[in-house]
Formats: sequence, structure tokens, C-alpha cells
Amino acid sequence: MKKQRFAPAVFVILVMLLLIVGYVAFMYMGNKPAENVICEGVYVESINVSGMTKEQAKEAVQTHVTKLSERLLEVDVNGKIVNTTLSALGFGCDTDKLIEQAFSLGKDGNFFTNSAKVKALKKNPQIYTLEFTYDEKALKKFVKNTCGKQCVNAKNSKIKMENGNLVYTEARDGVSVDVDATIETIKTQLKEQEDADVVKAQAVVAIQKATVTKELASRCKDKLGKFSTIYSTGNISRSKNVANAARLINGTVVYPGETFSVHDAISPMTEENGYYAAASYSNGQVVDSIGGGVCQVSTTLYNAVLRAELEIVERSPHSMVVTYVKPSMDAAIAGDYKDLKFRNNTDVPIYIEGAAYSGTIYFNIYGEETRSSDRTLSFEAEILEEIKPGKDKVTKDKTKPVGYEEVTQEAHVGYRAVLWKIITENGKTEKVQVNTSSYKAEPRYVIRGDAKATPTPKPTKKPVKKKTTQKSEKPAATAAPTEEPAATAAPTEEPAATAEPVQE
Repeated sequence: MKKQRFAPAVFVILVMLLLIVGYVAFMYMGNKPAENVICEGVYVESINVSGMTKEQAKEAVQTHVTKLSERLLEVDVNGKIVNTTLSALGFGCDTDKLIEQAFSLGKDGNFFTNSAKVKALKKNPQIYTLEFTYDEKALKKFVKNTCGKQCVNAKNSKIKMENGNLVYTEARDGVSVDVDATIETIKTQLKEQEDADVVKAQAVVAIQKATVTKELASRCKDKLGKFSTIYSTGNISRSKNVANAARLINGTVVYPGETFSVHDAISPMTEENGYYAAASYSNGQVVDSIGGGVCQVSTTLYNAVLRAELEIVERSPHSMVVTYVKPSMDAAIAGDYKDLKFRNNTDVPIYIEGAAYSGTIYFNIYGEETRSSDRTLSFEAEILEEIKPGKDKVTKDKTKPVGYEEVTQEAHVGYRAVLWKIITENGKTEKVQVNTSSYKAEPRYVIRGDAKATPTPKPTKKPVKKKTTQKSEKPAATAAPTEEPAATAAPTEEPAATAEPVQE
């Protein structure tokens, strides 16, 4: 009886198992994951990549990306339109990783999960969104250069000297592009206008106010300081250098708060920039160099600026004294380590007028006179110490005869000096120290002949007469040469040192 009851139960169980297996097989056949293609129900943006191989999907998506990158970007810059293609901005995306993800759907799990995923995709498709990127440098360059060129820079009022009178031009406000803000605006519009054939954006601009209006510039009308020095027109190269440097400075406008550099204004010291080789100081010696003489230009300007009472930022003395101003009144220019700089510490632009002609170089400093009408200035150079140059520095030249002497450089007296500014105002006098300066003493440089006397040759011995079959003519004896007496060099007195230079 028990066997009879057990048999139907087993049969029922087997039937149920067969039904389950059949159902699963049916479900699997209906939701079998594709092996070499992407499952049904997979999209990239609006592109249906279902049933495509990896290569087919990549090609389809890349065609879509290329079409998008060929679109135009139009930017309105203060009413002016500029454009470029998105491809020029490096517009694109990495599609390989996205296609790999799409392809792996329904293939990366077990039998049951894969089947379930395939079935789910039929009801709820998987849509991938492309993540576009840009070349940040290319985008910034487009905004800064292409868009920026459509803007108008602010224009300050200019000051010019015409027929001996100062004239002033009109100022103009400008417009500038806010580069960072405009870049963010473009990126936003690219996302919001993904389907547009032309992506349009508005540049973010800012108004630039002119810092110097005509009203402000016209306040520069008073001569605040002037100075002139004399130079020799006989030295043509040096004269040309002085005139050239003065020309390069003439007409300069120094706006409030700005610092003026003579070095920057007259550089480079090259023949192409109008300079010639002329004498200048170098390591205690006078040597020829391109631009020799420009220190007289900076010195003349220095004294004009002192009288205008502008702020001196940098000034250096020469290594040795000069002849065109007194000690401590000079201002040297040398490479990039000696410069004359002054700052416009007033509220009004400063105009520099300067020129060199007929042996005189001058500078006039114009601005707004705010000093008291009874204020007077004078400057006094005080010698604190005088340093003797010492004995001659002699170089012996064996190619020159004894007694020969050539002075290649005269002696220079050294000094320690101080410059005072004496101010008289409201019946009171004040003495203010401007600077202190030190100048090296240098001896006279002399070349003296040191050629050795030619030794007297020994007389030729009388030849011994030999017997010959023929009668020979008796040779004349060589005359003994007379020795030229060495010239006695006259003792030279130690030269007088260069006299203290005077202001010309």
C-alpha cells in the first residue's frame, strides 16, 4: 500500500520539475542575452544601439559627436558677433568606455540575473548620456583673444607739447571681457542648446573708466622744475648719444602713482636704437662703450626732478666725479644695476620736456603747482673729504723707445660729498640732506717706452790671407758701428690731479 501511495507523489514531483525546467527554458529562450551585440533597449543619447556590435555602436555614436562638434558657437560681445566651430574648441567626448558599458549589459552576471536584465530592458530601456569636454586652453584663448579684440580699451587723455604750449586730448571709456565669467556662460549654453544647430551665448563685459580724464590732464600746466648742463659738441658720438637719449625721454607722461625709469626709457643701448660708441666710466677707467654720455642726460633730469620736488626712488653716483655738475649732483646709468627712478607722488600727471642742441641739454618738468608762492629752493654740494689719486700707474711698452711717454687717462681726485636742499618759506630756512656720494680716486695712467738698446756688434776679424794660384783682391774691413747713446728720460713731476668739477 505504501509503495502504491509513493509512486503518484514521485510522478507529480517529476512533472513539476519538468514544468519548471520547461518554463525556465522558455523564459531563457525569450530573454536570451545577445552574445556579440548590444541587448535590445539600449540607447546612447537618442541613438538606438540595440543589436549593434561594439564597432557599429562606436561608429554610430562618433558620427553623432562629429555632427555636434561641427556646429557653430556665436558669442555676442557688446553688440558684435564672433563665432567659431565647437571642434576648434576641442569639443568631444570619450565614447569607448560608454560603449563597453552598453555592451556588457545582460552579459556580466549569471544565467538568472542576465535573463532578468534582458527582460527588464525591454520595458525600461537604458539611456546613456554623453559627457562632453573642451580644451580649456583653446576656449580661454578664444574668449580672451577673439572676443577680447571686439572690445575697446579705455583711453586716457594725452598731454602733448605743440608750439610751446601744452595741449590735451579727449579721454574715452572702454569695454573689457570678463574672461572667466564668459567661459562659464558658454559652457552653460552648450549644455542647454545641445540640439541647436548654432549655439548662442552672451559675453560678460565690464565698462573700463579712463583713469585720466581731460579735466585731470589739463591741470598739468605749471613748470615745476628745470635744469640744464653743458656738453662739448666737439665729441660728435657723445653729442649724438646725449641728444638721442633726451629725445627718447621727451614727451613722457608719468601718471599719478607711476614710477619713471630712465634706463627703461632710453634702452636698449644699441646702434639700432640710435647710439654710438663714446667715452664712459668702467671699473675706474675711461673706456669707449655704446651709449657713452647718457649719464649726463640722467643727471640733468635728476636735477630738474629735485627742483620739482618729486619723490626720488633710485639714484646712484658715478664711480668717479664728472665735470658737468658738482659732486652729489650726478645720477649714473649703468647696465641694470644703476638707474634713475622717480615716482609721481602728486595727484596730477607729470609731463617731461627735454632736448639737446648747440652743446646744451635741458629738461622741464610740468605738473600742477601746489607749493607756496614764497617757497624758494637752492642746492648745495658739500665736500666732506678729498682723496688724492696717488702715483702714476705706469705700463712699460717694449716696442717704444726709452723716453717715450703717453698719458692714457688723467688723474681723478676722489671725494666724499653730500648734497643739501635749502628751503626758504614763510621767512624760515630749512636745510635737508638729499644724498651722500662717494667717488673713487684714480691715478694717472701712463705708457712709457722700455725698448732695450741694440747691442754693438763685434768688429769683423781681419781675414787670413791664403795662398792662391790667382791674385785675389784684398777685402775692405767692416767698419765698427758706433753705439747710439740711450736717451735719458727727463724726470716727470707727479701730475696735478683733476680739479674739483664745477657746475656748468
